[in-house]
Amino acid sequence: MPISFHTTGYAVREPSDEAMKREYDLRYRATRTTMFQMAAAEFLAGIVFSGALDRFPGFQFVLGEAGVSWLPYVLDRMDEEYEDRFYQLNLSMKPSELWRRQGFSTYQHEPSVGVMIPLIGEDTIMWGSDYPHPDGIWPDSQRWISQDLGSVSATVRRKILCENAGKLYGLL
Repeated sequence: MPISFHTTGYAVREPSDEAMKREYDLRYRATRTTMFQMAAAEFLAGIVFSGALDRFPGFQFVLGEAGVSWLPYVLDRMDEEYEDRFYQLNLSMKPSELWRRQGFSTYQHEPSVGVMIPLIGEDTIMWGSDYPHPDGIWPDSQRWISQDLGSVSATVRRKILCENAGKLYGLL
């Protein structure tokens, strides 16, 4: 059974009093909403560097509602730091390879997802609408899917839209 780590984000600087809250509320919410998915980078690094993926090669995990376009940078950083300074963790393969073997992440709408797929791994990405939340992309899902995945092959699009989730959750 896969384990899902739903992004909730860690706290950004919160207003210290009511006057500050009134003055900065919109800016604060904009910052928090933009950054909350970045907490998943810590989940990813913690899972990989803990050695859990080596100890349990059948363990699969999902970074839920975390987005995907940030993954190439974090995977590159993890590989670089592992090879340079943390090789004594003795992982069986590079962190990015462990990710591709056992990790998944979901996204709703990301204009850059099409160009990022080869860097992330087409078998690790799952699309979601976030229905019924008001910030989700439903009922305009088809428009966003066409915009985000219009440049990728039908085979890759089908993986991201349904097959990856179907396989992960034993529905296919």
